[in-house]
Amino acid sequence: MTSSVAMLTRHDKARLIAPALSQLGWQLTELDSFDTDTLGSFAGEYPRFMTAQECAFRKAALAAELSGRDIGLGSEGSFSVGPFGIGTYNLELICCVNVAEGWAVTGRFYGPSLARQWQLKDAAALEQALADVEPGQHLLLQQGHYLKKALTVAQAHNLALLRLANGDVTLSYDLRAHLSPQRRLHIQQAADDLARRLQSYCPECSTPGFWPDKALPGLPCEACGVATNLTRHRRACCQHCGHTTITPVAARHASQQYCQECNP
Repeated sequence: MTSSVAMLTRHDKARLIAPALSQLGWQLTELDSFDTDTLGSFAGEYPRFMTAQECAFRKAALAAELSGRDIGLGSEGSFSVGPFGIGTYNLELICCVNVAEGWAVTGRFYGPSLARQWQLKDAAALEQALADVEPGQHLLLQQGHYLKKALTVAQAHNLALLRLANGDVTLSYDLRAHLSPQRRLHIQQAADDLARRLQSYCPECSTPGFWPDKALPGLPCEACGVATNLTRHRRACCQHCGHTTITPVAARHASQQYCQECNP
């Protein structure tokens, strides 16, 4: 694999990703010649018309095209309600595309996030909200068509007080990577995952990204032996030649609390 790769970003992501890829001997070049916000932005100025995976792939393909390199990287993050409708979760994807060899590998992180949003009616609510902001986290303020981004806590405080005279304001985390400390950590973890996947090769054709992504249910209940919805095996399938392996998980049985027969 090449030692020179390109990444398309205007949010200082290459610095976060480069250390994980350096173990592969890769040198990462950052490109800012394309406004990636036009593919969808957190603040809503540009609507999102692709899934996070599609967007990360598109950014990676653009990085390769604009740089003239064989390999491009694209990063995309999204936020959604967590499992069981509790909390907010952050999904970070880093897609690596090799246009010369025809493969793509995506590293990922998925976990809880501190991302917050507040609907503020008065100064008391503003003070309470700002007391919960993570150190170093920037904010954005919206009121109707008015939008101000990249605000420090002090700047958000002063601006919100002024805008509250005209009505309610919406204050939320500015989730662009260069302004969100926790998201930067998540991107680094996604980069570590990408590096691991890039070093996992198909045993038949040596294409990278041979990874047991597909979970196959059926782990038997410890009490009655009936198959549950918990993962029993994991399947890896090569995107190039189709070679497949299926491996069992470490657990031999599922707790009966997950069994539809024992605990309907």
